[in-house]
Amino acid sequence: MGVGGAVAVRAALDRPRLWRVTAALSALLLCGLVLVCSQGSLTIIATQPATSTQAAAALPPWEPWCTTGTPREERKRLAFCARVEGRVLASTHGPKPDEAHVAVISDYQIVLVRLPNWEATPGRGAKIVAIGPLFRARDGQREVQAFRFETT
Repeated sequence: MGVGGAVAVRAALDRPRLWRVTAALSALLLCGLVLVCSQGSLTIIATQPATSTQAAAALPPWEPWCTTGTPREERKRLAFCARVEGRVLASTHGPKPDEAHVAVISDYQIVLVRLPNWEATPGRGAKIVAIGPLFRARDGQREVQAFRFETT
C-alpha cells in the first residue's frame, strides 16, 4: 500500500462519530437477534409416561397428541415426544414428494418440523406450534414429526 492509501485509511479510522454510530447500530442489531432467538419454547418428554393416574396428572395437557400418529421408522428417535413453539426461519418441500419441512427458531435453538400430510408451509416469521416425536434428521439436526401443527 502506498503513502496515499495509508493516509486514506487513517482518515477513515479517525472518525469517532462514525465509530459510535456503528457501535450503537451493532448493539441494536445484537439485541434484536437475542430477542428473536429467545422467543418460543422447546419441551421434551424423554420416555413414554406410565399409565398410572398420578403420572397422568403430572403430564402437560398437550401430551395426548404424542400418540395420535405413527412415528417414522427410518430415523433415530431421540425422545418420546416434543412440543416446539417458535418462529419460522425457512420452509421447504421434499426430499420426498409428500414431505414438507419447516426450520423453527425456538429457545435459542433451530429445530426442524416435518409437517403432516403435505400441508402448505407457513411463511417466514410466522409463529407455529408443533407436537410429535423427536428424531435425529439426516443432517444431524433435531426434527419433530408433527402429529399436531398450528400457526398463530
